[in-house]
Amino acid sequence: MDDIALSIFVFSCNHAQFVEKCIRSVLEQKCTYNYKIYVFDDCSTDGTAEIVKKLAVENPGSISFYENEKNMGVLHSVRKAIGLPCKAKYFAFLDGDDYWCYDGKLQAQIDFLEANPEYSACFHDAEIYQMNNSCDAEFIKKTKIGWKTYSQMNKYYPDFEPQMLVTRTIIPTSTLVCRWKNLESFMHNYRFKEFSFSWALELELIKNSKFRYFNECWSVYNDHVGGISKRGSLFDFKRNNINILKSLLEDDFYRFYAPEIYQTICSEFRMMIKSDEGLRLSKREYRKLLSEYRGYQRKEIKAEKRQFLHDYEYMNEQKI
Repeated sequence: MDDIALSIFVFSCNHAQFVEKCIRSVLEQKCTYNYKIYVFDDCSTDGTAEIVKKLAVENPGSISFYENEKNMGVLHSVRKAIGLPCKAKYFAFLDGDDYWCYDGKLQAQIDFLEANPEYSACFHDAEIYQMNNSCDAEFIKKTKIGWKTYSQMNKYYPDFEPQMLVTRTIIPTSTLVCRWKNLESFMHNYRFKEFSFSWALELELIKNSKFRYFNECWSVYNDHVGGISKRGSLFDFKRNNINILKSLLEDDFYRFYAPEIYQTICSEFRMMIKSDEGLRLSKREYRKLLSEYRGYQRKEIKAEKRQFLHDYEYMNEQKI
């Protein structure tokens, strides 16, 4: 196990329709680095576990399978993955309903990280395969309808800095290859819902570092009704994002990004205010939401002012 360069953690729950293609896309990688696949299934009832077990028998030594006896949620599976005793130099997460579509993906990404130690991770663009046909307006807002790639929705730069994550630039989970970092403390202290967990994890991984972006579509995201991001209401999703952002203000690293944090909090509030769910609130509840939004607008202005003055004083100190 000591010679494993990359651990690939696959998380599945009722992904029988997708999981074989997902795992085979990993097994088919043409890579000179040794890697191992760890599949964590959250008590699937559709035959997912049987498919994974069959693949494990066909590929001895390449796949380790962990199965929850009852449904515990993806965060439970992530904690199990992070707690494994065998630590590789790099790791990658892959949802069981997505897959990689380029067999040189791992080689390219690990080669880059080996040559560039100042980067904590690297990622790439992803195709979006639309599987939703719902006419429900609120549901459609949670899908990627109308988009064919993530780069059509998000603006990426070759050097991807922390503030880009703070402002909710989305990185597809299936695209990241990361340097191993001790995440047990992060997982122990994580107190939010699973909706935006990948984003919260990326915010932890990029601290004091940066990511590299490759302008290539090397994976496919299946946008379907059973995805994690489709669970719960738009309000729950946005409120959870706001709580994650507020927690960053308590982090010594992210305090520097207070203006961007407040700006993003306000953006999340605007989506709630303009949503069908928001407009169906009682007048009292709606005014309360508006008042909360205005409070964060004021905080954003104050944080920006502090940042402008800080920048001004710093620049003038350099002239002395």
